[in-house]
Amino acid sequence: MKCNKCGNEIPEGATVCDKCGQPVEEVSKTENQEPEQNTEPVQSEEPKQFSFNASATVGESAMGSIGTKIAGAVTGVIPGPGQVIVSSVKSFFASIKAAFKDPKKLIPAIVLAVIWLVLNILQACGINPIPTQILSFLTFANGGMSGGILGAIGGILGKGLFVGAIGSIIKRITTKNKSGKRSFAESIKGAFGFSSDALGAYILGAGLAFFLFLFISGGATRISFLGGIAAAYLAGMSVLNNGFLTRLLTSITSKGKTKASPIPQGIIKGLTAGFALSSFLGLINSWLVILITGSVLLVAGIVLMILQLTGVLKIGKEASAK
Repeated sequence: MKCNKCGNEIPEGATVCDKCGQPVEEVSKTENQEPEQNTEPVQSEEPKQFSFNASATVGESAMGSIGTKIAGAVTGVIPGPGQVIVSSVKSFFASIKAAFKDPKKLIPAIVLAVIWLVLNILQACGINPIPTQILSFLTFANGGMSGGILGAIGGILGKGLFVGAIGSIIKRITTKNKSGKRSFAESIKGAFGFSSDALGAYILGAGLAFFLFLFISGGATRISFLGGIAAAYLAGMSVLNNGFLTRLLTSITSKGKTKASPIPQGIIKGLTAGFALSSFLGLINSWLVILITGSVLLVAGIVLMILQLTGVLKIGKEASAK
């Protein structure tokens, strides 16, 4: 067999391509091999409505330029959370292995790490002119560096998200194959738009994003603007490209069904909007405003989602059908 991404020969029994990390489920057979015949009888039931195959995404791991591609299950019953997590972990380590065989993929992470180190050394020495401050703002260099141990953990996570977003953007810009790419308007609608059936989930996700933004910023919201924007970008990419978070929430809420619930996408689209909104709100440098706004959205989202799930409040498709 050959990898349909890089053309590398795949040994028998391998689960991923040793060269690029492509899962074996997405490997095509050589041309001289005849396809397998389907001996199962044709079913008259309604066709399967959900495909769990994920398209290639970048930035789902802290190593931003390494794509974590998860093959998941074939079209049909949605796999459970355990299967999604195990598959994701295997593909994560396979992608790291592939990245070290192609070191240029690590360039964005290495460059940013050097910039952060230099900026922090300069500021620790009391050298902090306006150019240094601007560069720190643009690279999320000081985000999450306050607030003690919890702030440090949040800063590490935030920097991983920032590197991931930069790696994803670079890959999208440098990818030669432009076919199948969405327009800017389609991407915005796909990442931020919501269905009224999942309105409660959307608001809940937005409220949760406010708290997560405070966590990755360490309370220093003004200097963490681009960290929040990076988180919004990656949340949007998870929706558009069926990323890990989307697959995991889908597996949890669908419980073996073939049709995905609108709740997972509602939550993640809410995260996208919430990260973007909290980032701009953070420019006023008041963590208390973000905390209060996030609390209101979170409580409202939980209440509204419960009302929708229990049928007390019917809006969207259910209301129009009635």
